[in-house]
Amino acid sequence: GLASYLILTSVQQTFFNLRPLDVFRIATSITLMWASVEKWAYPEWSFPLFLTHPTMAMGYDPEFFMRAAGVIEFTLAFALLWTPLVRRLACVVLLGMFVTAINMFGKIDAIGHAPIIVVLLAIIADDVKIKMPRYMTPMAPFALAASMAIFIAVYYLGHSAAFGTAVL
Repeated sequence: GLASYLILTSVQQTFFNLRPLDVFRIATSITLMWASVEKWAYPEWSFPLFLTHPTMAMGYDPEFFMRAAGVIEFTLAFALLWTPLVRRLACVVLLGMFVTAINMFGKIDAIGHAPIIVVLLAIIADDVKIKMPRYMTPMAPFALAASMAIFIAVYYLGHSAAFGTAVL
């Protein structure tokens, strides 16, 4: 996404009538949705963090917490594809999550989350006005469910093909 943004900005072009920031926003959304599927597929990757930071799970079972965090992250990442107001609200929540993680985990998270934080700030600052067709709003839950099903299927099928494992 960053490479596309930099290339499109430097040549002052659009990509299928999408501005460079829109391409970057869509790439960020896809990246965050993909990362949320990892929380469902491999919740145990975070279990060592719960040993050093037990309050992180807020009293919930760590496996349940990671799966719930994946749903929240996926939904917020999907919201980056929606209307300017919805995407700005999602950015504010995501910013809160990424910034508070820096406070808890330190410099490594600060370095890793800095590019995402910059993108989220740019999306919040974007003042583009778009007119959404009226039929799109009631379609949001169906689009979310479809995108979730597609991401899960692609993730598990891709993992199966790459590593020769069972799909489920």
